[in-house]
Amino acid sequence: MEDTYIHYGHKSFNPNEFEPIRNFDVKPKGGLWASPINAKFGWKDWCEREKFEECHPDNAFIFRLKTHANVLVIDNVEVLNTLPQIETCFTSCGWVCLDFKKIAKEYDAVELILSKDRQLYWKLYGWDCDSIVILNKDVIEEVRAWEK
Repeated sequence: MEDTYIHYGHKSFNPNEFEPIRNFDVKPKGGLWASPINAKFGWKDWCEREKFEECHPDNAFIFRLKTHANVLVIDNVEVLNTLPQIETCFTSCGWVCLDFKKIAKEYDAVELILSKDRQLYWKLYGWDCDSIVILNKDVIEEVRAWEK
């Protein structure tokens, strides 16, 4: 199940509901958010720890990316510091606000492996777990319901 992701909150993927990526603050608006199914600390783990919401397998789907998908992996602060950024009110706090519109011109997705470098938590405040945001819906394949 390497490179398999799970999205909670919908039973299936509807490409017609996919919103194009837009810059916002630390996290972008739009795209499709998920966690690697075997993440050390994924969305379900964060929700359980924070008592945020229930992540039900009957309201989730799993997917893979096409082999040609160009995924930007951020697994340390050094990588983060090389990426294009935008200025927002949060940059004065030391948070990094990436320019996702620029990034989307080169990459199909951005995967954050927070569990490899905890400094990323403070730089990308609000990205609370190992996760991926899909910027290009055309790289999603093999969508199916989550089965234990």
